[in-house]
Amino acid sequence: MSEYIDGVRVLRHSGTQSHTDVTLTFAVGSRDETLRTVGVAHVLEHLVMHAVRGLPIEMNAEVDLLTTTFVASGSAARVGEFLSGLCRALAEPPVDRLAVEVGVLAAEDGQVAHPVVAQLLNVRYGAKGAGLAWLEGPGYDGLTPEHVIAFARTWFVPSNAVLQVTGPLPDDLRLELPSGSAPTRVHPAGRSFDGPTVVGYGMPAAGVLLTLPPDDAVRLSTLTIDVLRKRVEEECRHVGGHSYDIGADLHPGPGGSSDWVVYAEAREGSEEAVARAFVEALTDLAENGPTEAELAYQIARCQERLDADEPELRRAFSNTMGRMFGEPELEPVDRERLAGLQPSDVAAVLKAALPTAIGYAYEDNLESWEPAGFRQGTLCPVISELPPGRTFKPPFTARAFVKEARSMLWVRTDTALVLRDDDGVHEIRWDEIAGVMRTGDGTTIVLGLNGCAIPVDADMFRGAGALLSELTDRVPQELWFDETKLDA
Repeated sequence: MSEYIDGVRVLRHSGTQSHTDVTLTFAVGSRDETLRTVGVAHVLEHLVMHAVRGLPIEMNAEVDLLTTTFVASGSAARVGEFLSGLCRALAEPPVDRLAVEVGVLAAEDGQVAHPVVAQLLNVRYGAKGAGLAWLEGPGYDGLTPEHVIAFARTWFVPSNAVLQVTGPLPDDLRLELPSGSAPTRVHPAGRSFDGPTVVGYGMPAAGVLLTLPPDDAVRLSTLTIDVLRKRVEEECRHVGGHSYDIGADLHPGPGGSSDWVVYAEAREGSEEAVARAFVEALTDLAENGPTEAELAYQIARCQERLDADEPELRRAFSNTMGRMFGEPELEPVDRERLAGLQPSDVAAVLKAALPTAIGYAYEDNLESWEPAGFRQGTLCPVISELPPGRTFKPPFTARAFVKEARSMLWVRTDTALVLRDDDGVHEIRWDEIAGVMRTGDGTTIVLGLNGCAIPVDADMFRGAGALLSELTDRVPQELWFDETKLDA
């Protein structure tokens, strides 16, 4: 029978230890922010942890793409104080110290996802959902107490949390979180491409985003990613000596599918070697599957976890979180089917995912992906041609002396703002503006939910003053913000 405390699901791990370990996890992360409130989950985490900082026990907290997690270890009484104090601070966030904590956050310079993961998710989702992990927004100094309080009351409610406990449960424990039901999460539509695509940037690394089906009774999608990550690690680190950080991350999507990102960093001078090794690993596994030894290793890892952990409790946690995320329930692992997996099973998963794959390469190594059928794409969407509308050009002097200005053109239509530059034609619909940033040099940048950014500068385009006035009238004030003044 399920156990709850003040509406929070409780999962008890077995063990006879005298001290208590707890993990309080909320199904909310950076993907649940907006461009205007990027960083608010991290701010809230810092504020509430400050409220319990005086307790003499081990404690920590973390925000990632999907979750916000608080952990503590100590005597049952002290852990009970931690949980009660934490929940009180979430119900009434101590926003009076927001200005101080902003400086701490800037010094921390933390990330919710590896940069390659963040960029590929931004290419897929733009300035919404998981794509926000790539963006800075207004910075921590652009957030207000109202942003923090509203975020806490929306997401940090009992039905959006699960508490895991090992050891004695604290006596008379109260978890007095903000009241209310967890909001319905809407999965944003992802950008799609006509075939496998690769994008480039200045990070020395290689990576790929693959959309895989829901995990089944042998966890085939997860196992497939583990096979790919291990092959990349073997070739880029242990054989080539080019990489140290090789990893994988996932973002659950609608219907149980997930966007998995596998990446490998490259030391200076080895960017091309890492890109070629990565592409070769991906395409060979999709064509031929893993070796018998590679597959046996991953199956053994799965079996070891099943033998060492409490699989039913772990599945209960996954399914509790999955319900909050809107995912289908996981089946128990079928050990017999797991042991009978074949290399062709893994190959089939990768081969099916390749047509919609998004690769990443260091900007000088995009051609390494072309033999595998990947076509070069743009970081944000471009349309095929300029729509009809009112046009704005750079001043004559700019076009005469600045090469880039010669191809630039604005078009204002009834439905959108359009910019043509060297990358192509960028369009942001008026009703799909994610935010408008006022920069320190006087330029106004319009940011679209699709990931495009269009500068509006009176010195850059003739007639821009009228367009700025229209922006002021069309875009709600709450979407405007100033460029952050913080230096990490």
